This record gives sequence, C-alpha cells and structure tokens, in this order.
Amino acid sequence: MCLKIIGGDGYLTPIERLIVLLRDENLKGIFIKGAVSIRYFTGFTGGDSLLYVDSNHKIIITDSRYILQAKNEAPDCEIVEHNGMWLEAGKLQLSGKIALDGDCFSYSEQCALAAALPNVTWENFDIVALRSVKTTLELEFIAQAVALSDKAFAQLIPYVKEGMSELALAAQLEFNMRKLGSEEVAFSTIVASGVRSALPHGMPTEKKVAKGDFITFDFGATYKGYRSDITRTLVMGEAAAWQREVYDIVLQANLLGENSVKAGITGFEVDAKARKFIADNGYGAYFGHGLGHGVGMDIHEQPVLSRRDTKTILPVNAVVTIEPGIYIPGKGGVRIEDTVVVTQDGCHILTATPKQLLEIS
Repeated sequence: MCLKIIGGDGYLTPIERLIVLLRDENLKGIFIKGAVSIRYFTGFTGGDSLLYVDSNHKIIITDSRYILQAKNEAPDCEIVEHNGMWLEAGKLQLSGKIALDGDCFSYSEQCALAAALPNVTWENFDIVALRSVKTTLELEFIAQAVALSDKAFAQLIPYVKEGMSELALAAQLEFNMRKLGSEEVAFSTIVASGVRSALPHGMPTEKKVAKGDFITFDFGATYKGYRSDITRTLVMGEAAAWQREVYDIVLQANLLGENSVKAGITGFEVDAKARKFIADNGYGAYFGHGLGHGVGMDIHEQPVLSRRDTKTILPVNAVVTIEPGIYIPGKGGVRIEDTVVVTQDGCHILTATPKQLLEIS
C-alpha cells in the first residue's frame, strides 16, 4: 500500500499516498471526518471538522474554535470556517464520484452531505489500510511511546505491594507515564489480579492484590499522537507450579510468534504457529483472541494477526503486537505482549521490559 519514491525516507507522505489511491480508484476526491485520520493526513489535532482532499485541494472545514490552530498545525491546507459544515461543503460545487470514509459518518451526516452536494455520486472508501505501513518518523514516534511505557512500568515495580488495589496500581502506572511525557494513556489501562486475571480485558477494581495472585498489566503511552501497547504478568509472592507452567507456555508462544513474523507472510500464519503451540501443550481452549494487531495513531489498526483474516500480508514497516495468552476461569491468566516492527527478514522488537516471570516478595 505504501509506494516507493526517490528521496526523503523512501516513501510517499500519507496525503500523497491518498491522492495516488484516489486516482487509481478513479475517484475525484474524498471527504474525511474521523479525527485520527484528519490528524494523520494533515497534522491538525482539533475536533468537529471535515477534510476534503483531491489532486488539487486539501481543505479543512472547521469552526471558529480551531481556525488558528488549524492554520498553525496544517499550513499546507486551506482552512475554511463554518457555521454548519455541510453548508460549507456544498459551496465546493463538486460533481462526479467522490469517496467518503463512511465508517466515521453517521447516517444523518451522510444524508446532509448528499443534500449539500446533489451532483455527487458517493462511494464508501476504507482509508485505514493506508496507515498499515509506517514512515521513518512514525516509527520514531511509536518507539518513543514504547520507551515511555517501559520506563513507567520499571518505576511501578517497587510500588507493587500486597494489599494494594488494582485501581491504585493502575493510577500509579498512568501517573508514571504522564510524568515521563505521555500525552495520554493509549487506551484504558488493564490491571487484573487473582482469578480476575482470567479476564483478557479486566478493568481495574477495588480488589486488593493478595499472595499467590497473577497480576496482569496491559497499558500504553502516547507520543505525538502515536501509541504503544505492552502487557506483562507477574506473581505476588512465590509462583505455584501451575502458574510457572502456564507462564512458560505463554512466553514460548510469544517468542515463537516474534520469531515467525516477517514481511510477505500473513498474520494468519503467525497466529497459527503460536496458537498451535499453546494447543499442543493442552491449553488451546483458553486462548480465544487473536495473536496481535497493528498499532499507530489508533491502538487497533491493520494489519491483524488472527485466525479470522487469512489474506492480509504483513508489509515491511508495519507495527504489530504479539500477545498470546492463556485464561483459565476460576484460576487466573497470563498474557505477554510486545510491540514489534515488521522487517524484510523478521521483526525488530521495540518493547524492552524483561519477560521472565517476576515474583514480587
């Protein structure tokens, strides 16, 4: 999806890629409403706005709150102030086949846009796939977000004590990330302990951490709009034999997944290798989710590593997670997750936090 050019870091800019894709699909232009996509293509971080792009125009339609901000953040775009964005869109006097990132428009918004531009034929268009391949600058931002989360977790470990609540641990971890420079949490922080660690997305509660508990931390930082994603599971006190067994199987599946990643194969193939290892060791029924997903300005992007997608091929410079898990109801669970960059012959692991089983005394 990312097209080679001469100069720069060897790739077209996001908006250049978009224009090429519109041309290849015989589309005259596109309206974009999603805030993340508008930021991706223009650098503008405000809300309640509309972006129109064709081969000759890059127009941000926004309200008075964001005019100055848009001019500063997106100097290459024309900025149009609106009192009702659909009315201003109508003044563009467009005709022919125009694309729409339809997943970001409500039905009523699509009707309003169609009414404002009666001579346009509309086509729904998926622009998310454009973000699969990261530029050099994007990779730098994601690496910085990963480094922030690594440092924050290292600072958390001495703070973890028996009797602390999951909520207190989550709050301290999020404070650490913000203190180190994270713009916001990458997603709602997961802290789940004891039998609750069997919940893949267990939100923190007032439950107190007790001896013998697995504690799963799934969290991420944000740097210049780009996100990181890491999961580590530790044990409060000395691990039981069953905990060591489950942890080791998940760790080996994580390493197997990372050793399987490379450009040119499908995410399905990588998922299958890690999934088979877990199944061969008797825990296949306890690993339900996919092995990983893309990460960028959204925490879940393309490509995915899943048994549900047999066709998507991993490209060079995609950023994906490797996150196998085993979740046993009534006992507990383990997930180990790293963020990696897909390379021609393998992957570059961004996450630096150690993966050996950590027992907190």
